[in-house]
Amino acid sequence: MRAPILHVIPFLWSGAGGVLTRLCEDQARGGPVAIVTTGTSGSQPDWKTYRARLRRAGVSHYTIDFYRRDQATFWSSTARLARLIAKLQPGVIHAHAGVPACGAAIARQMSGLRPRLIGQMYSWGPDRPPWMDDQDFWGFAQCDRVVCSAKAYWDLLVAGGVAARKLTYLPWGLPLEQLPDRGERAVTAGAPVLGCVGRIEPRKGQLALVKAFAELRQRHPGARLELVGPIADARYAAEVRAAVRHARLSHAVEMTGPVADAAARMRGWDLFVSMSSDEGQGLAVLEAMALGVPVLARPVAGITDFLRPGRTGYALEHLSARGTAAVLAATLAAPDLAATTRRARRMVERRYSWTATAAAFERLYDR
Repeated sequence: MRAPILHVIPFLWSGAGGVLTRLCEDQARGGPVAIVTTGTSGSQPDWKTYRARLRRAGVSHYTIDFYRRDQATFWSSTARLARLIAKLQPGVIHAHAGVPACGAAIARQMSGLRPRLIGQMYSWGPDRPPWMDDQDFWGFAQCDRVVCSAKAYWDLLVAGGVAARKLTYLPWGLPLEQLPDRGERAVTAGAPVLGCVGRIEPRKGQLALVKAFAELRQRHPGARLELVGPIADARYAAEVRAAVRHARLSHAVEMTGPVADAAARMRGWDLFVSMSSDEGQGLAVLEAMALGVPVLARPVAGITDFLRPGRTGYALEHLSARGTAAVLAATLAAPDLAATTRRARRMVERRYSWTATAAAFERLYDR
């Protein structure tokens, strides 16, 4: 039996938590797997569904805080991780994000062992102070390999001093068997349904989408908008709700919160709209493409890897509410909408298979 694999991540939530949970489930079929997360308390707790899936898969779960960066928490957590490494003797430590990479690099040295250390870059939020970047760059530079799921972050890491020879471009794949193409369908006449999937936070741009949707309703008075995802920023969510009320669109805009099956929601949409300012990869956008839902998205980090305007989707530059509404209307009426959507599905099938992703991680670990 192979040596244990140990994953370290701040929290199990959102798209990153979903793909890591699936990776752990696959790996647990071949040997022992353990995971370290900050836990279920605080402002961004692990999602219960992910923890339940890991329990069913037999993945051992340990609670150590690698979210907070203050010295007392970081050094205490690093010492605990070193003891855990000595106990488990993993063959691979997979550190998801910068703080876990820093902690794992130091803990590995403290343990006296030398498991292979893989770092994973997702995305960085806005308005980070430079010292955070420096800390994360240092942690990734100590890893044996660093995985990027978006080309923009490859460039960022190299600029930050991480050796290009250590980097691997490895996007997350999708369980395509769970995302069957819904087949071609015309835009719902007179009442198109638009939607987006993502945590309710400023980076995702739901407020701008609501304002543009209010303008679109002047052209399509029967249009509806669904905002699917948990609230990550309560103040921002209140702004979104206030904008809906101000536009008198409470009957036409639904904020669903987290849902058990986002794909089931997306299958009923005429257009998936992403106004996010950056993505680690844009998994929800890829899922929409896999389902055969047309996509309109801002061409930002993560999404530019697969969005080809007029080929696999439609690009939305940062415009006013009225300008965005005009682009929304033009996309819904685009004569090549069905052909573009078909090409997007074929692209996802070729490039984003989960089976290929899991196999690539196995090779990376063994190397």
